[in-house]
Amino acid sequence: MGFATKKPKRWELRQLTWTFISIAMFIPFPVHIFPFVMLFQAKKSKIRSWYATGIGLLMLELGLFASFVYFFGAISQGLLLTLGGYVASYIVGNGLLLNRAKPYLQRLELAEVRPLAWIPTASSRNRLRELPQATLDTPQLFIERLLHWRKAINNRAIHQNIDKIIHLFHLLEQRDKIEAEKFLVRHSTVVNVLMKYDEIENSRLDNAVTVASKKKLEEVIAKAAIAIEQEVTNQMKAGILDVSAETDVYIQTLKNRNLLKD
Repeated sequence: MGFATKKPKRWELRQLTWTFISIAMFIPFPVHIFPFVMLFQAKKSKIRSWYATGIGLLMLELGLFASFVYFFGAISQGLLLTLGGYVASYIVGNGLLLNRAKPYLQRLELAEVRPLAWIPTASSRNRLRELPQATLDTPQLFIERLLHWRKAINNRAIHQNIDKIIHLFHLLEQRDKIEAEKFLVRHSTVVNVLMKYDEIENSRLDNAVTVASKKKLEEVIAKAAIAIEQEVTNQMKAGILDVSAETDVYIQTLKNRNLLKD
């Protein structure tokens, strides 16, 4: 498991390839590449503020390049200030890329589960995660919360059940978005249970009360996964019956028109 997601470390490093290339390219040609990396990451992670920052730093780099061309040819105070600006821009830009690595990877991880929606800032995602459960009314937030607690909790059985719930919810959402919204109402308690389990786990108390509480919460998550699987199975069964009835009518129509023999 990686440092920011449940994906392998190799996957995380591969996603940050351009960040490392940007850090390695200290000399601008004629500008540093970190603004372009920021714009690329903003598009993939769908975070609007990152777009604004990338455009702003790109304008700064173009301004520094214009200043370099203007003062080029002789050592002057203006040229030295321009070179100092290049160094400062390189440090700030790549520092931001490194600082954003964790939320960027988490957004990419979420994108593998469901399509991303645009958000204003990466911190707004974190604030939404901390909202009371009653405000959790969108599929994306539900999945983000599950992924967050999967990363925070150190329990393989719970990891497996969370993965199962995410997969089942994705199947349900693909079939019927209205049912998916009802699902959020029925199963919103799952996130609260995970939150409480993480709280007990982080308390580092090892006594009969905490052990019993953790075991009970583990059982709740396991039963929730079983119930959700049955719910999705019932939904799929209903769809299969509908298709079966439709195909029976279709076959009978073909027979009535003498287009198909018994």
